[in-house]
Amino acid sequence: MTKFPLGALLNGEYCLPCNAEKGLDYICPGCKAPVILRRGEIKAPHFAHKPGERRCEFYDHPGEGEIHKMTKYIIADLLRKRKIKKIQRLCPRKYLCLSHNLSRFDEQVKYEEGDEVIVEYRVSDKCIVDVAVINNGKLKYIFEVYDTHKTTRKTPEPWFEIDAKKFLKDTENGTKLTENVEYSLDVDDMTLLQVVEELNERGVDLGGTFYEKCDRLENERHISEYVHCIRMVTLCPQCKINASDFTATECCTNGYDERTECMKREIINSKEYEQCYPELGAIKSICDHKGKLSVCVNARRYEDAPQFIRRKFKDMLLREWSELDWGPQIEIRDATDKYLLFYSEWSDEETNTRVILDRPGVRKWFVALDPEEQMQARSLGVRLGAGGGGRDQTM
Repeated sequence: MTKFPLGALLNGEYCLPCNAEKGLDYICPGCKAPVILRRGEIKAPHFAHKPGERRCEFYDHPGEGEIHKMTKYIIADLLRKRKIKKIQRLCPRKYLCLSHNLSRFDEQVKYEEGDEVIVEYRVSDKCIVDVAVINNGKLKYIFEVYDTHKTTRKTPEPWFEIDAKKFLKDTENGTKLTENVEYSLDVDDMTLLQVVEELNERGVDLGGTFYEKCDRLENERHISEYVHCIRMVTLCPQCKINASDFTATECCTNGYDERTECMKREIINSKEYEQCYPELGAIKSICDHKGKLSVCVNARRYEDAPQFIRRKFKDMLLREWSELDWGPQIEIRDATDKYLLFYSEWSDEETNTRVILDRPGVRKWFVALDPEEQMQARSLGVRLGAGGGGRDQTM
């Protein structure tokens, strides 16, 4: 078991032995009994129960529960002192978001007057979170501490999951976050000798190429300045910017640009687009062609995407465009505009859809196509079922 200098409670706040003063009334976080601070010349400062009192395992043999509890109180104490300023997260879509530095992004923790930090805060009858920051009764941030089991229940956003052992090691039990560290040089401006010297001072492996050493030093600097969150979001802020960077136009400029801009907002805000973006990439453009919505995407990514992703993407487009009171004619095209990937329109019946073309081979429904429409469908490369009706399930 890794040894950590477990702290004690002073007036409800967690205090590490290195920051404690003798003569104050400290309480054991485990059994709530009074403890004393021992500070000598040989052993490092530590807390202990008073002689002769009932035995508590919190300090003598700390287990997973004690480490979990210690981490909760340290995080709460740092939040009260406004020392946690940034949460470091990994971008799960780094191959789509090339602007990331080491595939990381940071979330700022914004403090306000009236912020209150509460340990073991009850969000609802079925949900008690480890640490919460609230202001005037409104939840601002939630911190869950991971020790042996990750959080699986639904937790209100925004929330962060912190690995207890990694947090204690990276921040030296939170003490590094209390320091104001400034570097005279950015890693990108350092020579090989300067990089090696700083890595050596930090006791870090010196192997690898120059670029690997620079990455390692950058990582070490970040570790000492940020709190690392192990929970990934679907899209990072930069990915959201990339996903929303597409044009929305109206081909004849008949005053309906507002409609396509509204469609763009609905797409960006939809959960389906957020879920499909990692597979499909960003939409290149949308255009209103006299009531028919044309959506341009990367053809290769679209055709390589799983079937359920393509279906989810098309259903979202049909739903959002239909709700704007246009006839739900949708086409998905290659970004180069060379060929169609998908085309769909409604029949007169309210509940039926006619798919004229679905290039990747997703299931197709044909509803009472007349001979002229059947010929059009065949010219676009679609194989009809017997008699031209029913379902064609060619994959």
